[in-house]
Amino acid sequence: MARPFALLPALLLALGSVTGESSAATETEIALSEVAPPPPSSGIDHATLKTAAEGEIKRIDGSKAKGRRVLVSVALVKSDDAPVSATVNATLREARSGTIFAIVEGRARAEGSAATTDLKKQVAHAAVRSAVRQIPQALGGK
Repeated sequence: MARPFALLPALLLALGSVTGESSAATETEIALSEVAPPPPSSGIDHATLKTAAEGEIKRIDGSKAKGRRVLVSVALVKSDDAPVSATVNATLREARSGTIFAIVEGRARAEGSAATTDLKKQVAHAAVRSAVRQIPQALGGK
């Protein structure tokens, strides 16, 4: 069943940071702009999401941005304990104008295991990886 408000946190996060963030993309064509703090009930900490997003974004070929500066905002939009799962949205926007041009979603889950903090972090990292790996396609590449 579709949740019409599931993308709202990522959109608000991206829209709220249009000013002052464009310098984040000066070193590379694709850069992490921000990571929304995950809900405390998720069992995932902000540092885990940020570290995962930074590491995965560094792996993207900057030429895929085709001369644009692209800022990526990441938000954990859903997490469950049984089975352990996470859903992450990555919002892509033009650094210069702040225009959102894509939202990609990554999901990950682990079955048959107790919901430990370490497992939740691993699943969250996998969800971030899943979302970030879709960025080249969203940029029009392959």
